[in-house]
Amino acid sequence: MLCFVTRPGELLVFDHVPDDSGVQLPAGGVEPGELPAQTAVRELREESGLSLDGPRFLVSYFWEAQLPDRFTRQVCHAYALSVPADLPDIWDYTEANATGGGTYLFRFRWADLRAPALDWEMDAALPHLHRLLDPSKESSL
Repeated sequence: MLCFVTRPGELLVFDHVPDDSGVQLPAGGVEPGELPAQTAVRELREESGLSLDGPRFLVSYFWEAQLPDRFTRQVCHAYALSVPADLPDIWDYTEANATGGGTYLFRFRWADLRAPALDWEMDAALPHLHRLLDPSKESSL
């Protein structure tokens, strides 16, 4: 599940600090008994501190990747959420590591919505986000 959080012309992204895990979006797995839209709200709150409602479904697709320790194949659900324009341009947020103790430090920032330079193929749903935000582009795609 991926959260595409937007404000006018920008997409919320983060970098892991201090390691270099690439430019990412708030994301995570669906827990038992949870709907993907609920996962979007929960993961966004856990990873960024933002409490937003009303996620809008974008698309579901298969994602495959060779990770350092295994091959993974997952169904990925993408949701769009909007925020007020007055959020900070940059902020850090710490999330507890649920499986191994310790914490993760995420440095959030706003990237250009047209070319956010996402890693881990997290940009697969961008065309759907662009159509949601500007329905006039539907006929040109």
